[in-house]
This record gives sequence, structure tokens and C-alpha cells, in this order.
Amino acid sequence: TISDDTPSGSCIEANTHALARYAALCQEQGIVPMVEPEVLMDGAHDIETCYEVTEATLRSLFGALYEQNVLIEGTILKASMVVSGKDCP
Repeated sequence: TISDDTPSGSCIEANTHALARYAALCQEQGIVPMVEPEVLMDGAHDIETCYEVTEATLRSLFGALYEQNVLIEGTILKASMVVSGKDCP
């Protein structure tokens, strides 16, 4: 379960909307956008929490890309690895 020190749904939505808007603007100008929905390794979260946050972030990102009419085939996704936090025991 996502804990108090993980990003809120509103935070994820705001950031994925910004990434999708960036991608849409790039494509409008004929540029291939690279989007990187990064989940940081800072903190003591375990790998399961990172998985949950990464999944929520990617789902939100692809929804936002769809809403902004971004051509997925014309986008580079730079995904991060699912790992526990640097301070995880």
C-alpha cells in the first residue's frame, strides 16, 4: 500500500499532465519527445512501494498522453527501474 511519504495522486497527475503537454508541444513542432516519468530512489521505501508508485505513474502518464492526443508511436519513453529506496534496510 502506498504510504504517507509517497507522492499523492494529485502530484502524479500534475506531473504526468506536464509531461504529456510537453510531448504534445514537441510533436506539434515535428520533434520526437522523450518523456521520463522518474520515480526517485531517495527514501526508505521498499521495492513493492516503488512498484506501486511506478505503476500508478505510468498509468497516469499514458492516460495524460492519450488526453493530449500524443502519438505514442512517435514518443520515446525513458522508464526507470523498480528498486527499493537508498535507505531501505
